Amino acid sequence: MAKDTIIREDYVEKLMRYKDQTDLVKVITGMRRSGKSTLLQQFMDRLIENGVKEERITYLNFDSKKNKHLLGEDLLYDHLISKVSEKGSYIFLDEIQNVPGWERVIDSLMIDTDADIYVTGSNAYMLSTDLSTYLTGRSIPIHVLPLSFKEFKELNSLEDNEKAFGDYISTGSMPKLRADMSKDDAFEIVNAIRLDIMFKDIAYRKKLTDVRTLERVIDYLFSEMGNPISGSSVSRELKIDDKTAESYLQTICESLMFYQAKRFDLKGKTVLTTPSIYYCTDLGMRNAAIGEYSRDIGRSIENVVYLELLRRGYSVHTGKIGNREIDFVAAKSGKKEYYQVSMTILDENTREREIRPFRELNSPGKRTILTMDRLGLGSEDNVDIINVIDWLVGTA
Repeated sequence: MAKDTIIREDYVEKLMRYKDQTDLVKVITGMRRSGKSTLLQQFMDRLIENGVKEERITYLNFDSKKNKHLLGEDLLYDHLISKVSEKGSYIFLDEIQNVPGWERVIDSLMIDTDADIYVTGSNAYMLSTDLSTYLTGRSIPIHVLPLSFKEFKELNSLEDNEKAFGDYISTGSMPKLRADMSKDDAFEIVNAIRLDIMFKDIAYRKKLTDVRTLERVIDYLFSEMGNPISGSSVSRELKIDDKTAESYLQTICESLMFYQAKRFDLKGKTVLTTPSIYYCTDLGMRNAAIGEYSRDIGRSIENVVYLELLRRGYSVHTGKIGNREIDFVAAKSGKKEYYQVSMTILDENTREREIRPFRELNSPGKRTILTMDRLGLGSEDNVDIINVIDWLVGTA
């Protein structure tokens, strides 16, 4: 039987590490409905379990109409000041971008109180730019993605890894979904989330009137997932001008519906600005928008790997080495790892094609091929060949 929710332990533990660092605002970003509010509640529960009195905790969700009277910087500041305790206070402000002047409220609270402050938002641009203006060096980003495969399995009490993975890449990773839902019901939910993002996080914020063109660009990104894309290619395909195409690509990524993986030239050691590959935050949303995934399951697996590397704290680019490609260059703590993703490498020509770019690498770093294969795993030419499901659940 599926559970109502699961503790997102990695995120809760990260928040615990920053607990009581009142000189830092904890900025939690993520696509709408990816679980930010639930995470805050889980963290508040953990605080209470650790002895923090409930009266020292203030939580406000600015998507809720009951907080409409606080949608002004002076009103919000006065309200929060009245909640601050001399014994130490914890302030949680959910979907803070809905409050005009919110950044000045946070700045003033940091000056006037010793409260421990946490904010969430569904728009990367608004939080990053406004915070950079008012809170340079005084904020820490914590990025929340929808459920990992391990979390999806736990939430739905699934034992069969292979079947669970098929469900995961079909209906997607949004926390509201359950594996026992019909596909129609699941797709109805993710379609509603997609429309919410389009209208609330993109069209309304950017004052866009041509929502149909916005939807066409989004569907184009869904359909071309895994392929190099530039503003000019979007412009040519959809017959819109280059400036509009570039603006829409940027805004869609700011809504966190997609991530831009820029190309890294492994010989020139430089990041190439265009073209890039755009990966979607939720595969269920993609499948609901453009049709079933089975025609290009390899791209879906690649998308899952990209998001999992982000979850594990890597900065991720796609790799270019001469005329060859390496799917992912993942960097963390000054070290790089290299990944190829392939549905199968049982065919000798495919196996050689996937391994060959690694031979041309002169840089140190772990080399890995992730595949759905169960045969032919192990190591070859200092390349680890691993089943992707085992890698996702941590058994490889």
